Amino acid sequence: MGRRLAVGMSTMLLAVLAMSTVFFVRAEQREMEDILREKGKTAVNITSPRIAGHISPEDPQGIATELAPVLEDLDFDYAYVFDRTHVLASASDPGIEVPAHAALPDLDSLRPGHSIVSTTDNYMEVITPIMQGGQQIAGLGLGVSLELLARQGQRIRLRLLLVTAGLMTTALACIYWWTRKTVRPLRELTRSAERLSEGDLSVRVPVTRADEVGTLAATFNHLASSLEHTLQEKDRVLSETNRLYRNLKVARARLNQAERLSALGMLAAGVSHELNNPLGIILSTAGNLREALGQTNPLAEDVAIIEDETQRCRRIIQGLLNFAASGESHPVEVDVNSLLRETFALAVRGERARGLDAEWALDAQLPKLWVDPRQMQQVFLNLLMNAADAMEGRGIIRIQTAESIDGGRRRALVQFGDHGCGIDAADLDHIFDPFYTTKKGGAGFGLGLAVSYGIIAAHGGEIRVASEVGRGSVFSIILPVRRDAALVEAADQVG
Repeated sequence: MGRRLAVGMSTMLLAVLAMSTVFFVRAEQREMEDILREKGKTAVNITSPRIAGHISPEDPQGIATELAPVLEDLDFDYAYVFDRTHVLASASDPGIEVPAHAALPDLDSLRPGHSIVSTTDNYMEVITPIMQGGQQIAGLGLGVSLELLARQGQRIRLRLLLVTAGLMTTALACIYWWTRKTVRPLRELTRSAERLSEGDLSVRVPVTRADEVGTLAATFNHLASSLEHTLQEKDRVLSETNRLYRNLKVARARLNQAERLSALGMLAAGVSHELNNPLGIILSTAGNLREALGQTNPLAEDVAIIEDETQRCRRIIQGLLNFAASGESHPVEVDVNSLLRETFALAVRGERARGLDAEWALDAQLPKLWVDPRQMQQVFLNLLMNAADAMEGRGIIRIQTAESIDGGRRRALVQFGDHGCGIDAADLDHIFDPFYTTKKGGAGFGLGLAVSYGIIAAHGGEIRVASEVGRGSVFSIILPVRRDAALVEAADQVG
């Protein structure tokens, strides 16, 4: 674009200079012709009266003598005097011959006091009548060479050519500088547009001018900013959509879990109620039979087995009842950090968790939570027992608390991390189902995590698990930070 602009401007300038030169040369030539014409008229008007007194066909030399002073002017090449039939006398500059006239000017057509001018290829002749006694006795012709005019025109053209060359050089330099200055922002704009098309949305063009190029640069910057903002907003909306979709999937999974647990709970409540009475009769009858047989009877051992297994069934049924029961909750303000320490001290008193050590990472600024301490301790104790079983009764369990903001709401986090055997990925989706257990040899009924899930859900929280086989598991409890409405109202009234 810069080259085309420079070539176009140079062509226009050259055309203007060429036309100006031609016009100026022609104007100078016309002005010089006018000057020579007036000069010739003046010369013949001055010379003709002086020659009038010396005209004699018998003395042409005398006429030539009167013509000599006129030729002292370098602009005049020759002069001659003529009558109606022939040239009476002539004079010319050295080396110049008087042109032969095929026909003499018509003497009768000349008017006294006036001159006529005729032009040939090489000369311009000024002719005026010579008067004597009021009569036109002859005519005076003065030849002005046009070669001088041509040489003068050449000199003018040469000077104009030199001036034109200088002007063109200066103009080209100015045009080069101006086009570079003008095109530079456009080049910068082009490079920025290429970077923008390659995905660099942070590119901007410096706006250093207030003309159309500056306006274009400002428009480009506005376009780039709008595009960057639009893409950022698109990414934000897409990220938010993905987050909502993930939350929806989690919520749907929890809803399915809750529905499944609810159905199982209703079934468990019915089954447990129906089994409790027969099991009580079996246990009572087995006791009576054991007393009747005595300790020495070989069948007493079999009766003891019946009693043990019946008690086992009753424990299972009691677990079912605990899972199915709504469990009336009595929430109070609880220091969760203290409750965790109390629960751990209680857990390590038993045989299953006696070899456990704790790595504490408790948030001292954690606010008190509005929970049922008995139910929450049941959840903590169940998770500690599971960790002890995963580490075969010996190891370090990391217990951590922290506060976070999720969706603009305050949350409390309680984590239990062990270094046990871990949970297979195929089992993670079912560990909160009743009677689903990964423990071997009948070590558990598969109700602990199901009951814990229900307790946490009733408190408006969540329980999550992350595990890797051979490296351990991390159970996370997320609870809302809130105060009971009644306590808040009472506090407001006291205030």
